[in-house]
Amino acid sequence: MKRWNVLDIFFLGVEGQRRIVTLKPDQVNIITGASGTGKSALIKAIDYCLGSSKCELPAHVRRRALAVGVRWAKGDEQIIVGRIIPPVGQQTSGRMFVSKGRDLEIPSSVDRFEGSSTVSAAKAFLERAFGIGDTDSPATDFVSKGRASVRQVTPYLFLTKEVIDSETVLLHGLEKLEKAKDIVATLPYFLRATDEESILAERRLRQLQRGLEIAEAREQAKASSDSLMMNRALGLLTEARQIGLVRAGASFSEEQEVLQALREILSGRMIEGEQPSDDELSVLHASRRQVLAQLEVVRRRSRATKSAIRESSGYQGAVKQQHEKLMLVDHLKLSDVSHVCPVCDSPSDRGREVAAALQSALFKVRNESMVADRVKPQLLEVDTELDSEAQRLNNELRRIDSRIEGWLGQSERARELTSLAQLHSHLKGRISYFVENIVDESPRLGVDLEALRAEIDELEALANRDARNVRLQIAERKVSGFASEALKQLPTVAPCVGAELEFLSRGPDVVMIEGGSNAVLRMSDVGSDQNYLAIHIALCFALHRYFELVNSPVPGLLVLDQVSRPYFPAKGDDYDVSEIGAGVEDEDTQAMRQHIDFLFRETKLRSGLQVLLIEHAYFADDARYREATRERWTRKSKEALIPLDWPVRKDA
Repeated sequence: MKRWNVLDIFFLGVEGQRRIVTLKPDQVNIITGASGTGKSALIKAIDYCLGSSKCELPAHVRRRALAVGVRWAKGDEQIIVGRIIPPVGQQTSGRMFVSKGRDLEIPSSVDRFEGSSTVSAAKAFLERAFGIGDTDSPATDFVSKGRASVRQVTPYLFLTKEVIDSETVLLHGLEKLEKAKDIVATLPYFLRATDEESILAERRLRQLQRGLEIAEAREQAKASSDSLMMNRALGLLTEARQIGLVRAGASFSEEQEVLQALREILSGRMIEGEQPSDDELSVLHASRRQVLAQLEVVRRRSRATKSAIRESSGYQGAVKQQHEKLMLVDHLKLSDVSHVCPVCDSPSDRGREVAAALQSALFKVRNESMVADRVKPQLLEVDTELDSEAQRLNNELRRIDSRIEGWLGQSERARELTSLAQLHSHLKGRISYFVENIVDESPRLGVDLEALRAEIDELEALANRDARNVRLQIAERKVSGFASEALKQLPTVAPCVGAELEFLSRGPDVVMIEGGSNAVLRMSDVGSDQNYLAIHIALCFALHRYFELVNSPVPGLLVLDQVSRPYFPAKGDDYDVSEIGAGVEDEDTQAMRQHIDFLFRETKLRSGLQVLLIEHAYFADDARYREATRERWTRKSKEALIPLDWPVRKDA
């Protein structure tokens, strides 16, 4: 299977200079050299040309190069992606260039680039070429959130110095919170456990579910607030009726009717009626007693229903146990019981009588189980109806209490105020304050909860989490198997020797199952840079092996930045490993050679996998290593990624 590999990484200088680093597809490619020669800048160059939001190329490169480009290849297809390099002090550049075809030529200068584009359009171009998303939607910032994009392939391409032997960071980019969320969200897509439509549906589903929780809480709070406001308004109307501002026989039940009546009192259009009497208070108390009686009946029925539900659940469990025991009877073939005693062969009907009794008992238990299953849902429905009725009666009771409180309060205030005019003025002032400061008359554009629930149901069907989880578990098992196989071929120390590596997509994370003890170990438990290095390499190669298996759109490129770091930490410059120890190799050198053997062997076995190894160490006595070395920038040769004799930019 063909996968996208890198053919060239090139830089364009101020006066037509051109620096090209050529790689070979489907092979191990090695760049060795001294510190400060620009080896790690190759990773920054590829990342920048994949649409990174920041240019992280070193200052030496930014002062001497105007543009950087990468030529990708997949069989006969080729892509050239170029990007303007910003001067030192400027974070990024929005100018990119993309072109696709066969036998594309690397431009000799910036003005020879083809396919001028914006960053977002260039990322969309690369996504279509790689097969990410299988969509024509542009990769703009507001669209790319939550959708698979070309930016989410970098964790599987780069093993940088920050990651390769880290005990805390599993994949490139996970150390940055703003990137980690999208990496985690799109991992199932690149594992082919889901598609982009399902990813977006699941993201939208989580947003709607959270929105539904908030909307339901607001509706509940609004209902409680409206009930309190209605009680206060009814209390004011009761007081108004007592002092003749409302007809004694007037009745209001709806919120709008009550508020309209209060406004009419303030406008003076309400006709003053009869003076209040004690009969009204008697009617209110009678209504209160009636509601309390109804509420007590409902509560008794509710208690009885809940008790019946509990007993039904216990009875249903007992019946189920009896039914499961009697199910054994089906295996005894009672219909075939003989008339003859199985011991003495004499005629006997005892066996048939026992069989008939067992069958009768099983029939009764089955019927009782069916009755329990049929009755319990009805009891639950009655219980819900009784709870609703109790809630309604409690609200009615609060309204009556508010009216009684208003009547009594007005009677008390009537003794304090000396005239009916004072009563009118005092009450109108309270009504005016209530209407102006308490009643919310702004239009309420409430959320349609039913429509929201319907959309959630549709998205749940589209996301199909159960099927996604099954496919994800299959992917995890396969990647774990590949990683465990790779880990056994790499140098490790206890407790990783002979351990199984388990990959967990949620996190993502890895754990080790220690050989012999079967203890579950986290990354922090393995305690060795050599182990961390082996785990990272094993996982990355396992992921690429799985990507190849499922035809994932992740390019077939894996860049490793200095595998020798845990073995030769004191070596900061380039060096020939074969000269270390004067021919007597220590354990570290042997372990490093084991890594090299693994890289060549695994790359040869895979189809479309290209490995770029960036190293200080040079194995001059290894023919494979020498042939795979594309560039060697030493202090002695004074060679580097960007030569020192390149002129400096005017805007540097």
